[in-house]
Amino acid sequence: MGVREVFEVLYSPVNAFKKIIEKPDFKGVILVLVLVIASMIISQYVVASKLNLETRTPENDDWTETLTNQHNWTSNGLLLLDNLDYQMGNVDGNHSISSSTTDPTSSIWLKLTDIGSINCSADGETELFFWIKWIREGELSPSSGVLRLFSGSEDSYFEADIMDILSSSGEWANATLNVGSDQGWTSNNSPDWQSITGMEFKLDWPSSANDTLKIDGLFFRKFVPFIESAGAGGAIQLALFNLAIPFAMDWILWSAILLIVAKLFQEDLGRWATLLVIIGYTYMSAFVYTLVNSAFVATLPPINYYLDPALTQIVLNEAWIPLAAYSVSLYLPLIGSIWTALLAAVVVRLMTQNTWRKALLITAVAFGVNFIVNPLVQLFLGF
Repeated sequence: MGVREVFEVLYSPVNAFKKIIEKPDFKGVILVLVLVIASMIISQYVVASKLNLETRTPENDDWTETLTNQHNWTSNGLLLLDNLDYQMGNVDGNHSISSSTTDPTSSIWLKLTDIGSINCSADGETELFFWIKWIREGELSPSSGVLRLFSGSEDSYFEADIMDILSSSGEWANATLNVGSDQGWTSNNSPDWQSITGMEFKLDWPSSANDTLKIDGLFFRKFVPFIESAGAGGAIQLALFNLAIPFAMDWILWSAILLIVAKLFQEDLGRWATLLVIIGYTYMSAFVYTLVNSAFVATLPPINYYLDPALTQIVLNEAWIPLAAYSVSLYLPLIGSIWTALLAAVVVRLMTQNTWRKALLITAVAFGVNFIVNPLVQLFLGF
């Protein structure tokens, strides 16, 4: 079986499968499988090239899960870990840092120190993410609110106004601030973006009262291209594990189901091992539609892939889902599976010497069974 016959499956399947059935060649099906796996690796690479993965410092919600560890919280109020009122939750923790003044005061502040040396220069972290809540008797809004990022000492800092971020009293507000030079921060005593060692949240009022300030989900982050994060070898390994193994399982299961369904229709497709080789040629369709799918994905804009699935879904809704190329990429695998099934119908027709109607019926039933059983088997095996 030469290369010409392998590709003939795509444009003249009846003639091609007559030759294949007459003399099944395992070397030919290996070529098909190599082409399919290669197309899957290309597809995985194209998808990976569109994703920028979120990385966090610290990786989890460590800074707002303990008052002191390698880091240290201080305040002019009573500090405590609040396990009833927090925002991150789930794997990111179930506490917030809370400070409440016990005597009337005109300001409240929370400081986080001993965080090491965080690089927020051009090649370092690019954003600071946090949740913030304030509570005051009478609900009088603060007259000023600032966030300071210390660099080496508390006298050397960058400062940003956070008044526009704050919600009403008793309501959590979420903020993502760009960090680094040219991001609108003012400075005092020549701080260095390459070495951020702590921070302070401070709210001021024109009058005195009892105040509460809470912080949760506090971390620096940046977005790293997936290819850079995983490396070329890692991307290929991921493609082989996530795509090639399930594909091999689909090939084996599809051949077995087709054989069983044919027997139920009192048709003989011969030995399963032989049928497995013959059916392998039908996956030339997968080679084509996977490459076509990659071409559509290649036209999509890059997106930031967040650790929070809800945020990632928002990005998808805004950046990809409205695009025709994304819609096509979702339906192509189903269209390709139907194409593979139609090629399998050619095999059934030629091997049983039956009518096209019965061959299509056998294949349609097998396709329906495979559509239900295959995901369950892969789910059971952890794919």
